[in-house]
Amino acid sequence: MKGSRNFLLASWLFGFANNISSPLIGLYIYINSSLFYTLNFLLMTSLSLLIGYVIVGYLSNRWRSAITYYRAGISLYILFYITLLLLNKETPKFVDLVSAIYGLAQGFYWFGWDVLFYNTPSKLSFFNRSAYLGFISGILTPGIYGSILTIFENKGYEVLFVLTASLMVFASLMVEDLSVKCELFDIRRSWSVIRLNSNYRYTMTSLALISGVNYILSNLNTILAYDVAKTYFNFMLLNYMLSGVSLVSVFVIRDRLIHRIRPYKIVMIASSVLAVSEALIFISPIIYLIGFNMTSPLIYPIIDVINWNNMDKEYLTLYLVNRQYFLNIGRITASLLEIFLASLTIEEEIIPLLPIVIIASLLFMRIRQSNLD
Repeated sequence: MKGSRNFLLASWLFGFANNISSPLIGLYIYINSSLFYTLNFLLMTSLSLLIGYVIVGYLSNRWRSAITYYRAGISLYILFYITLLLLNKETPKFVDLVSAIYGLAQGFYWFGWDVLFYNTPSKLSFFNRSAYLGFISGILTPGIYGSILTIFENKGYEVLFVLTASLMVFASLMVEDLSVKCELFDIRRSWSVIRLNSNYRYTMTSLALISGVNYILSNLNTILAYDVAKTYFNFMLLNYMLSGVSLVSVFVIRDRLIHRIRPYKIVMIASSVLAVSEALIFISPIIYLIGFNMTSPLIYPIIDVINWNNMDKEYLTLYLVNRQYFLNIGRITASLLEIFLASLTIEEEIIPLLPIVIIASLLFMRIRQSNLD
């Protein structure tokens, strides 16, 4: 379908544009201040995202066009990158402001995206096609931000922010409209759906835990990789290697295993491998980084696909907002834990997240159905 194809391409272009800069935002704040400011940014962004998603939930009672929220979210993303550009090295002093804009941008964007994605015919097929397009991003983005930072050093962040904002303009124009066809939003009922749907309850709780871990690790891993690499050029080479590991995980391991082994077994095995690699972080941070990039595509996406299939389309808005409640509760909780441990080293910050991954995998094993189509 043309609409699905355009949505896929728009999602890829947005992701490509965002991945030029977003993986480096935590590092950018860290370089200009400290780890505490980075963690505070992550916490406030999660809070703002949750608030933004609830606001959109209420707005959807009146304005039913998903594209409105999708484009509003992209506009806020562009505002965010322009704000970073203007504040420059002073960004940490205004971390609450920039995190509020960033969180609201995500809340608006992902509500519109979620509605559009929910109406795609095959979600796993969409994920797989996204992964193939992501192959292009995986090849290009480390070279783009790595070469720009190598040439311009810290001034290169400004170039990246401008490039990201420019590409996002095109992404906003590619998606066709879709109405939000579901019952009116009710904040109290949006909490209750997890109680009424046991399969959704287990997958959503598991997803929330993994979401919190991934949210923190994706930012700490970037800082850790930079600390290991020492220079932006070596940082680029290391990220190329890690991107290659992720691509192997998606196109070789996941594609071959997903229809041969039950999903919960894949998630449990991958979580165990990740736990072992985290335990080795003090011996070799690179072994841990390889382990994370190898196992991540085998955990969150699989749980997420099944979680989507456990939603009731009739109550879509309630489920979408409920999903964001728990995803951001996971992120907020993980952020608070890391802020409490902010005086530790990067490696020591990562270790406490290890048990959470195992707990999430055990919860995922309790689901009674595993339909991936």
